[in-house]
Amino acid sequence: MDLASALGDYILRTQELGAVEGARGALEINPALRPVLEALHHVLAGGEVEVRITRAGNPDLVEELGRRAARAIQEANLLHLTAGIYPTVTV
Repeated sequence: MDLASALGDYILRTQELGAVEGARGALEINPALRPVLEALHHVLAGGEVEVRITRAGNPDLVEELGRRAARAIQEANLLHLTAGIYPTVTV
């Protein structure tokens, strides 16, 4: 089993769904995602954000992406345990 496959699959699927746009070598983040990434960066830098969904997306795709993300985290955790790395987070 390739332990990193789920993360790669998740990233590839987000690209297929339009997370990035443009030609190879000139990719850009989809403009609709820029505020989401900015919010993520603020959270990672210790800030707080508020998220509001103004129009729900396709529920099947939302569920699929949620499953893929959960699987990627599960495999990343397994990789860390297998490699003897025990990450800790201080909040």
